[in-house]
Amino acid sequence: MIEAENIAFGVKGKQILQPVNFKTDQEEFIVILGPNGAGKSTLVKLLSNGLKPTSGRVSYYGKELKEWTLDNLAKYRAYMHQESMIASSFTVREVLEMARYRYPETKHFFNKSVIGKIVTELNLEALLDLEFNFLSGGEKQRVQFGRVLLQLESEGEIQPVKYLFLDEPLNNLDVRYQIELLKYARKFVDDKRGSVIVVMHDINLCYQYADRVLLMQKGKVVMDGTVQEVMSPHLLSETYQIELEQIQSLDGEIFYRHISYSSNLLDVQ
Repeated sequence: MIEAENIAFGVKGKQILQPVNFKTDQEEFIVILGPNGAGKSTLVKLLSNGLKPTSGRVSYYGKELKEWTLDNLAKYRAYMHQESMIASSFTVREVLEMARYRYPETKHFFNKSVIGKIVTELNLEALLDLEFNFLSGGEKQRVQFGRVLLQLESEGEIQPVKYLFLDEPLNNLDVRYQIELLKYARKFVDDKRGSVIVVMHDINLCYQYADRVLLMQKGKVVMDGTVQEVMSPHLLSETYQIELEQIQSLDGEIFYRHISYSSNLLDVQ
C-alpha cells in the first residue's frame, strides 16, 4: 500500500505541486494525465522517493519512506525515468543485469532465466551486446522498461503489491512498441504482480488501458477517479484548454478527437 498525505513540493519560492492526498492498496493501472507543467512528473517522483516533499509524507505498507533503506525499497518499487543516459559504456546485457544486484540471495539460474524471459518478450535479443548509450531513443526506452520489470521480479514467497512507476515511457517509441509496452504494463497489473503508475499524454491510450486516472492542472489534482468518472469531454476540454469530443466507433470503441471548426470557416468564406 502507498499512502501520501498532503504532499507538496516547491523550489526557490515557486510552488510546483499543491498539497495532494493519494492512496492505492490494490493492483491497478493508474494514469497521471494533464497538460505540460501540471506537476505530473513531480508527483511521480515524490511517490517513488525520487524527490523529498517540502511538506507532507509518503508511506509504503504503513512505514514512512524515510524509514526505508534504498536496498529494501528497491525490491518493492521501480522507477523508469523520462531520459535514459548512463555515465559509462555498459552493454544492454549489463544494464539488465544491474536490476538483479540487490538480490544476492536469489539463485543464479533464476536470475538468468528471468532475464531471458524479459529479453524475449521485449524483443531485446539483438541489442544485448551493444553499448547502451549508442542505442536509439526508442531502444533505450525498451531496455529501461526491461530493467525496471526485472528489478521487481522475485522468487518463491508471496509478496505484497509492488509498484512500477513510469514517467512518460512512450517517448521515442514507434506505435508498435508503444502498444507492446502498455500491453506488458497492463499484464503486470492483470497478473496481480503489482500496480502501474504512469505519466502519459495520449488521452486515447489512457482511456484504453487505465483503471484509474489522476487529472492534473497547474500543480493540482483536478480529479481522481475511474476512467469513466474523470474522462468526460467537458472536464478534459477545460483542463487542456481545447475543445474535445468523445466518439464511439461502429464496433463500440471509444476515442477522443479535437472538434474542428474549419468546415464552418469555409462556409463563411
